[in-house]
Amino acid sequence: MHTNSIRGFLHAFFVLRRVDFYSSNRDIINDFQKKPGLVHISKKRGIDVSEVYDIIKTHDMNVLNANIIKLMEFK
Repeated sequence: MHTNSIRGFLHAFFVLRRVDFYSSNRDIINDFQKKPGLVHISKKRGIDVSEVYDIIKTHDMNVLNANIIKLMEFK
């Protein structure tokens, strides 16, 4: 039973983290989903290519973590 509450907490944490990060970086993430390419997004948004890369990488990791926790709940 204790394991279920830990899983629930982890799932909530990763879902909230994903939503918060997405909200803060929505424009860049949506640009990448529409037309992948770090350089053109960097130029369009006036930020360094490495910042765009970090935002996209972190967003993908947040989505992956939330999905893994979600899968663990079904076990």
